[in-house]
Amino acid sequence: MSDDGLFDATPYVVAPRTEPVPEKASETVRRTARQLVLLARGIHPLTMSRLHADAAPYDDRQAAGLRCRGCRFRQMNGGHSRDYPKCFWPDPNRYRLEELPRVTLGAATDCRGWWPACVDYEPAPPIPPKETP
Repeated sequence: MSDDGLFDATPYVVAPRTEPVPEKASETVRRTARQLVLLARGIHPLTMSRLHADAAPYDDRQAAGLRCRGCRFRQMNGGHSRDYPKCFWPDPNRYRLEELPRVTLGAATDCRGWWPACVDYEPAPPIPPKETP
């Protein structure tokens, strides 16, 4: 007994919810739009791996869940006049940037704190309270 109409064989696809990018948008605006498309697909924009199972939703920055800002690998990298957030996976204690696969000196590898966590997420150690004399 066969019923071809029993199961729908068409794939289920969710289109990313992004606004069209203006033609003369800056590189930063275009990069953010590309990153949002990846996040909508469940892909972390920096690692190009899937998102953590307990990651926060990409389209609600206030929602609960794991985010890059709580990861031990996200650290500030000193620049000339300011610091830039970078992902120092696999070893945050390395001294040479060329040994770190996710760090360059450009803005494309900045690790946004609001991004949902990737599968490499490890919680950051708690910051000990300051002792008052």
